[in-house]
Amino acid sequence: MILLSPDAVEDVERLRLFLDQHSPGAAQRALASIWRAIERLQEFPDLGMKTADADLRQIVVRFGASGYIVRYAILVESQDILITRIWHGREARKSDE
Repeated sequence: MILLSPDAVEDVERLRLFLDQHSPGAAQRALASIWRAIERLQEFPDLGMKTADADLRQIVVRFGASGYIVRYAILVESQDILITRIWHGREARKSDE
């Protein structure tokens, strides 16, 4: 099962609002690409690369000239995938995220 943290839900909404202002079509295509990539994690949970935090992995979802980063954890007991954050590769990020 795919689960989204409250931060990831906010991330999706932020990305959607930003893209909708510039191109509603691009917003639909970008979110569809992100969801397809997330759905693949159910079958291939180790697909993403490891991060500095041993409990987190991340995948890059290519879109246009850049892409989106999806950070996630595999919940050991249930084997569910918890999406913790989603952001555009060109977004300014705080060091603790």
